[in-house]
Amino acid sequence: MRRSPDVAHEDTAAAPQPPPRRRVLVIHNPNAGRGRRRHRLQAAIAELERLGAQVEVVLTAAAGDAIRYAHAALAGAAAGDGPDVVVAAGGDGTINAVVNGLAGGPLPLALLPLGTANVLAAEIGLPDDVTAVVRAIRHGPAVPIHLGEVNGRRFTLMAGVGMDAEIVASVSPRLKRRAGKAAYAVAALVRWLKYRRHRYRIEVDGVLHEAAAAVFANGHYYAGRFVCADDARLTDPHLHVCLFETPGRWHMALYTLALLGGFLGHLKSYRVITGREIVIADDDGRPVQGDGDVVARLPVRIRIADQTLPLVMPIAG
Repeated sequence: MRRSPDVAHEDTAAAPQPPPRRRVLVIHNPNAGRGRRRHRLQAAIAELERLGAQVEVVLTAAAGDAIRYAHAALAGAAAGDGPDVVVAAGGDGTINAVVNGLAGGPLPLALLPLGTANVLAAEIGLPDDVTAVVRAIRHGPAVPIHLGEVNGRRFTLMAGVGMDAEIVASVSPRLKRRAGKAAYAVAALVRWLKYRRHRYRIEVDGVLHEAAAAVFANGHYYAGRFVCADDARLTDPHLHVCLFETPGRWHMALYTLALLGGFLGHLKSYRVITGREIVIADDDGRPVQGDGDVVARLPVRIRIADQTLPLVMPIAG
């Protein structure tokens, strides 16, 4: 049975409410989300300003913009005239970029989920409600979370090699904007039809394992509200290495059905181990996904980052 992550409640339920954050920087990906989600940004800004916050919105137009804006925010905060909080307004890819700009610094990151899956928002229990989002931005406790790294590129929730990374690599940003989650369903079918057997040699804290695919979970949820590693938490300084051990098209289908049905842990060819450093030395250039985007090609080193990030949690209750 699936169990919801309790990171927000474990770490913030007894925390006193901090004073309201008044200077808010919103880093917005205008390509994220469709339909009503695009109106949530304006509603949130209007409510923040009504409550007395000074809101600055910057738009990302090219790769690297979100990281650059985050670095500038850190510099401004160090000089005494920067924001009190940075809000990532977009999907998990936008959040990942902002995380890479803020990691190791004192500025808290808050979320305004506008994307396709919004897995990190689900992970911390952030309601799909503008009022709750605004309350969190202004008053939510900032909890230090651990981050993963793929060849130095940080991720919050998960990295992966194998079928999921191949699917991510085959979905263009344009198709994702137009079709949303359906884009991944179509890509998954195409990749399944084209599947070729492969086994990865995965070294976890010096011990070698082999698997047809692997997910390196830093959080509880995966690809929405599905669970690969039931015990993984953002506040845990370990990665949960989910090994899909048996290659083959029909085994990939079985793993997918088990993930969707919540019985993945009952399969004999699936297991989860914990570790802090993973090396995949294969040099064939296969893709590696991090937080739902291709972030590297093999070979890779995946590890728990040295730096944490203060992440704003929703207010319990």
